[in-house]
Amino acid sequence: MRKSAWLAALVLCATGAFAAENQAYLGIFAETRSQKMAGMPEMPALPPGIDPSMLGRIPGMAQMMGMGGAQRLLTVRLWSPGIAPANATASIAPPAGLKQEKRLDLGLYRPEAEGGEAAAPGEVDPDSIPDFTIKIYWGSSATVKPGQPVVFNWGKLTPEQKAAMREAQKQAQKGESYFYKPDWTTGYWPTGKQPGAVAPDAALAGTYALTTSYTGNVTLDVPAGLNFLAPIELTSPKLSTPPALDGPLALKWKAIPEVLGYHATIMGMQGRNTLILWSSSEIQADMAMQWDYLEMARVRELVQSTAMMDGKRTAATVPAGIFKGCDMAHMTMVGYGPGVARADTQPLPRLQTKTTLTVMLGGSAMAGMGAGE
Repeated sequence: MRKSAWLAALVLCATGAFAAENQAYLGIFAETRSQKMAGMPEMPALPPGIDPSMLGRIPGMAQMMGMGGAQRLLTVRLWSPGIAPANATASIAPPAGLKQEKRLDLGLYRPEAEGGEAAAPGEVDPDSIPDFTIKIYWGSSATVKPGQPVVFNWGKLTPEQKAAMREAQKQAQKGESYFYKPDWTTGYWPTGKQPGAVAPDAALAGTYALTTSYTGNVTLDVPAGLNFLAPIELTSPKLSTPPALDGPLALKWKAIPEVLGYHATIMGMQGRNTLILWSSSEIQADMAMQWDYLEMARVRELVQSTAMMDGKRTAATVPAGIFKGCDMAHMTMVGYGPGVARADTQPLPRLQTKTTLTVMLGGSAMAGMGAGE
């Protein structure tokens, strides 16, 4: 069992199911994604005519390609109650500006009956690391704020708490690919037959028409002003070399006018037993929620509560020394943009945008990378 899975378990313990048991949902999620590694130069742009989705199938190439320029990704999920018939179909006719095929055929995922309790490949019994510890920090500050960190130690949890976390981790694993829910069918795209590479000049605006044989049909009109967001571009720290992790870490980025709110997290491992987490939130509560494609109203609530940074922000500071001695520190920053939805149909459709930056900041495992540049 991966150590990072315990964070997912803590999150899942605090989340619920879909709001209405008989309501189907269509999600069209548009992401701009950038990946960086401190000390590693960016991959050059691909020559014209080269499909990045094809290169991504070459072992080792997908991760290397991700370290280049920003990518546009479109993901579709259709959640519907009940198990769809074997011959069920679902497809979306997208607008021409998206530059995809005229019909996007959704794959259908039907959850199988619950099996036994056999361990997944590579799963580790957490009791084999009884001193495994999670330290949680939050807030923008040059130094650690009073009352931090909050510490979770596996060996000190009660049997009931351990059982709850084991079950939550099990459910988190099920939901990684298709947002698993028992007795629901999940339609998904891209698929193996339609890998869904999105062109840099593709546009979201226009009408999306869903047609299904089992859970209704619906259209969603996306206005002309709504499009993929710009990538998040850090101006600090400079990533030509891994930044020092013993002092305050100043994060600065270029403004993106359409972003409504930002949320940043950094995760680091100290040895085998200690996981360090930092969040840009000014309140601790954000550690008990999911940060995926949030609706605009929810983003505004989180900004108001200071759980999320305002979209006008362009800087934050990580407290000094909390990642000192980590083997590796990894940052994820998300900017949440506008969307569009309908509330009068079955299924309920929604299109949402976000921009994501992930950075391998450094640590002892990256010592020497970028030296001499």
